[in-house]
Amino acid sequence: MPDTADRGARFAGYLRARVVFASLGGARLVVRPAARPGPYPLDVSPVHVLTAHNPGATRPGDAENRRRQAALEDELAGAGLTVVAAVASAADGTHAEDSAAVVGWDDAAALALARRYGQDAIFRWSPAAWEVVPCDGGPPLRSGWTVERGEAVKGSRRTP
Repeated sequence: MPDTADRGARFAGYLRARVVFASLGGARLVVRPAARPGPYPLDVSPVHVLTAHNPGATRPGDAENRRRQAALEDELAGAGLTVVAAVASAADGTHAEDSAAVVGWDDAAALALARRYGQDAIFRWSPAAWEVVPCDGGPPLRSGWTVERGEAVKGSRRTP
């Protein structure tokens, strides 16, 4: 049986996380949870954000996390999906994980892939909510969001 206290702590971190998209809708976007939804800047939804880093309570190290993330991104590209580089991080910047954002994708497929990579949850962003969606079928944790726009970042995969 999963450790519910540990799971609760991990989900609490998701609820405070920010996500930086390298170039979404033609701009660099920084999304943070907030009390109410801000203006949704895209024509298509939802946006799913997945990572292959640090499955569950496992911390395999940088080299293995990079290998896992590359495999996830290759799988997404192989399915014909457009992947946007993103970084999900703690609000204070103390922890960050490379991520892949997919616009207009199916919830069930996104969750199934995240489960295969051992993830606890994914982010789902739509005009209605910024959500942490548990991979175990639990109810989404919903909030609003704020969004900041900047110039699209080119080049480094590690620094959206």
